[in-house]
Amino acid sequence: MTRVHQIVSGAGPYDAVTAQALAWRDELASLGMTGDVYAGLLDPRVRGTVRPLERIDTADLLVIHHSAHAPGLRRLLGRPERRLLVYHNVTPARFFWRHHPGVAVACALGRAQLPDWVRGCHAVAAVSEFNARELREAGAPEVVVVPPVLVERDGRPASHPAAGSGPLVLCVGRLAPHKRHDLVIETFALYQRGCAPDARLLLAGEPLSAAYRVLVERQVEASGARRAVVAGGLPQAALKGAFEDAAAGGVLLSMSEHEGFCIPLLEAFGHGVPVVARQAGAMGEVGGDAVLWSDPDPAVAAELIDLAVRDRELREELTRRGRARLSGHGWREPMQRAVEAALG
Repeated sequence: MTRVHQIVSGAGPYDAVTAQALAWRDELASLGMTGDVYAGLLDPRVRGTVRPLERIDTADLLVIHHSAHAPGLRRLLGRPERRLLVYHNVTPARFFWRHHPGVAVACALGRAQLPDWVRGCHAVAAVSEFNARELREAGAPEVVVVPPVLVERDGRPASHPAAGSGPLVLCVGRLAPHKRHDLVIETFALYQRGCAPDARLLLAGEPLSAAYRVLVERQVEASGARRAVVAGGLPQAALKGAFEDAAAGGVLLSMSEHEGFCIPLLEAFGHGVPVVARQAGAMGEVGGDAVLWSDPDPAVAAELIDLAVRDRELREELTRRGRARLSGHGWREPMQRAVEAALG
């Protein structure tokens, strides 16, 4: 039986790359390939599901999910196993220097080491064509594009921290500078003040740090917005409940400045939630014509939210387009091709 171990730079309960590695593990097991997921940095909340990197044993293939530098990862290049690089993108360090220099250093190193990872692996893959271009610039002759797995949220939806009446503006993603929650908050404040006084805002995502969460909360206070909740990471059932709430009369909003993919777009499509988003990185590749694209101006985004909430025909059309894009989202076949290429 083929042994395939996967490695992530850091693992946590709400981390998208961790979720991808776990989904890959299950799919590989169905193909007769067993193995574990290991992390260079391990959140105690996922111990038992993900193992510390220092305990890794031998395998036939190492799948390295690259999203940042972490201690101990580079020594994997000296091991005897075959290696597959899966590039999820590394956020440019410039976003983090003011807020978390440690993360900035990890991102800077992660980007600087990308050519070494390309040279040191037997096959390379990327979760989007946007990321694939970066791999080619780093020297990769061939790149397999393997879109992320859309992990199904099992079970019944649960209440979420912004539950109530009025349209819900939902923003899902890590509380980090490149996600531009400052623009999300300003957009929501304009929308609430000018269009929907009963509107609600839910910011769902793990914060970069406790200090950064406080910064975002202060931005909410300064904006004058009411009914705005900075929730942090949410359990699966609560996040499912939030998407269903937004489907009933709200939107998903993203003003992010850098995205290597953006899985919440797919989740919105699956729940029938209209999307208003800034087109950055791989966003256009993922969303296509199923998204109302905004420029960075919060006033423009606020007007688009109002259209998406009030215009029933527009909502229905966006929902139809979103489901059509989701139906074309295939990852199993390219994942198998990437693994087979790495195994030789």
